[in-house]
Amino acid sequence: MPHLAVFGAGPALGFASAQRFGRAGYSVTLIGRHRATVDELHDKLAADGVSADVLLADLADADQVGVALRELHARHGTPDAILYSPGDVTRLPVDAASLDAETLRSWLPLHLLTPVQLLHELLPAMTERGSGAVVFAHGAAAANPLDVLASVGIPQAALVHHLKGLDARARARGVRLSSLQIGSLIEDSAAAALFDSGHFDGVDVGEVVRVAPEVLAEAVFELATTDTAVERVA
Repeated sequence: MPHLAVFGAGPALGFASAQRFGRAGYSVTLIGRHRATVDELHDKLAADGVSADVLLADLADADQVGVALRELHARHGTPDAILYSPGDVTRLPVDAASLDAETLRSWLPLHLLTPVQLLHELLPAMTERGSGAVVFAHGAAAANPLDVLASVGIPQAALVHHLKGLDARARARGVRLSSLQIGSLIEDSAAAALFDSGHFDGVDVGEVVRVAPEVLAEAVFELATTDTAVERVA
């Protein structure tokens, strides 16, 4: 049975992707910070007939990520597909004029360093096997700079650069690396709940369009299972 690991499993994109891959016959590992969240998602997947287990890790903590990777490998070997979709949206982004080096450094673990860690750990086994896919879901500011989102857009843009550098060698060996750049607010997500509560009222990102997580999950599945471009805007 093929296996999907969702790093940053939450009730919107992570869960919808787990459902989508589950319908295609994948088993799933849900990786997140909060036991209550991943346990609830696990139970919902089980009710849908999807084989799933859970791991706890803060994706901004390299040591915790390393432990989760070792446990994931012990349980399932090298996954067939990875979705990296970090869900910590409580921090307000910092605009370009206000961003200093120390502040930017605090945004790097979640949005750049952990993705590089995952790729460094997983790609050798995937390329040796001759198959695999890693999809990173992040904001559209990764490719289209937005002044008010500089603190998150800069590390994500660096990640896209890294993916492009790795892609030719990886794809020639059957491994797909993808950046899903989401320019809409995901319905039922933690970000949507914070937005509706007024948490982001001081951040002007223009018109806000919403998208169903199931639509994005279909894009994740296509990026992971078909030979398509590295970047996709959704």
